[in-house]
Amino acid sequence: MKKRARLPGLVATAATLALALSLSACGDGNGGASSDDGKIHVLVYGDASNKVEQQIVDTFNKTSDVKAVLDTIPGADYQKKLQTIISTPQAPDVFFNWGGGSIKPFVEADLLLPLDGLIEKDPDLEKKFLPSVFESAVVDGKPYGIPMRGTQPVLLFHNKKVLDDAGVAPPKTWDELLDAVEKLKDEGVTPIALGGGDVWPTQMWFQYLYD
Repeated sequence: MKKRARLPGLVATAATLALALSLSACGDGNGGASSDDGKIHVLVYGDASNKVEQQIVDTFNKTSDVKAVLDTIPGADYQKKLQTIISTPQAPDVFFNWGGGSIKPFVEADLLLPLDGLIEKDPDLEKKFLPSVFESAVVDGKPYGIPMRGTQPVLLFHNKKVLDDAGVAPPKTWDELLDAVEKLKDEGVTPIALGGGDVWPTQMWFQYLYD
C-alpha cells in the first residue's frame, strides 16, 4: 500500500467498518478512479452521514501532506459497485463495509491489508470497542477494519389502538410475539408490515428477529 496515512476521525459503530485496501487506487467522488493522483481515496456509503465524514476528511487534510478524498456511492448500489471495482485500478484505498463474511472473499483474493501492525502501535483502535463489534472485521485471526459511523438504532413501531382493539400487548418474548400475531390475524389485521423497497433493510429485520 503506497499511502498509509491514518485518518483518525474515520476510526470511529456497531457493525459498519472502514477497511484498508492493499491496492493503491483513487476515485473521482462518485466511485470512479484514477490510480495516479497521489491522494487517499475513501469510499463510503452515500447518505446523510457523509456530511460528518467530509468534515473529518477536511480536518485530516489541514495537517497532512498527502490529501484524502471522500468518494460516495448512494444507496442500494453500493455493495454491487464495490464488488465490481474492488479488484481493479479503480479500487479505493479505504472503504466502508459491513464486515463479517462479506469481506472474506476480498481477504482470500489478497485485496485487503491487515491492520494488526497498525493496531499494535495504537491499541486503542481495538480497545475502544466491544469485542463483538470489533471482531466483525477479523478474518482468520487478523483485523482488516475499524468500526465506524456510530451505533444506529433501527426501530419497530406499534399502533397502540390496533393492538388494544385486538386485546394484544406489545410482545416481549418469542411466545408472546407468536400469540400476538395469531390474535391480530384473527381480527383481520396484518401483524407486521415492511415496505421492502430495498433488499438489505428487509434482510436486516430477519437478523434482528433471529437475535
